[in-house]
Amino acid sequence: MNSSDRILAQRYAQAYDGLAESSQQAQARAEELAAAAQALQTADAFMQDPKISAAQKTGLLKEALAGAPAARAFLETLVACKRYALLPEIVRHVNALLDARLGITRAEVFSASELTDALKSRTEAALSSRYGGKVKAAYHTDPSLIGGVKILCKGELIDGSIKRQFEKLQEQLTK
Repeated sequence: MNSSDRILAQRYAQAYDGLAESSQQAQARAEELAAAAQALQTADAFMQDPKISAAQKTGLLKEALAGAPAARAFLETLVACKRYALLPEIVRHVNALLDARLGITRAEVFSASELTDALKSRTEAALSSRYGGKVKAAYHTDPSLIGGVKILCKGELIDGSIKRQFEKLQEQLTK
C-alpha cells in the first residue's frame, strides 16, 4: 500500500470514528465495522472487481449487512468513492483510534513456548507500569528464541531472549 492510500485510510478511519459521541459508541462502531469486513472477506474479489457496477456492490452490501446500518452506510461510501480496497487498513486505523480513546497500548509478546496466564498477567502489569495506562498484549510463540521473551511495544523492542544473549556473547567473543 502506498503512502497516499495509507493517508486516505487514516482519514476515512478518523471520519468514521468521529461520528461516535462516546467511547462506548466508538467501541460498538469499531466492532460493527470489523465484523462487516470479516463478513465480506469471501466477497472481496466481487467487491474489488472494476467490471461490477457500484449498484451491484451496494446491493450486496444491503443484503449482507442489513443488521449493521452504520457500517453498511460507510462501506457504501467507500464503494461510491472507489476506495473499498482500503477497508482492511481503515479497520486497523479505527481500532487504533479506539485504543487511543480508551487509553490502551498494544504490545506484541514473543516467547519460545506458550506463556501461562500468570506470566501473561505479570507481563502486562510490568508493561503497564513501564508505559502507563492499560496494556493489552498479543502473545506469539517463536521456538527460535530458545527461552525468555521479546516484546514490541510503542515502537520499542525489548529483547530478553536467550537467543539474543547468545548473539551478544558471540559478538563479545569475536572482538
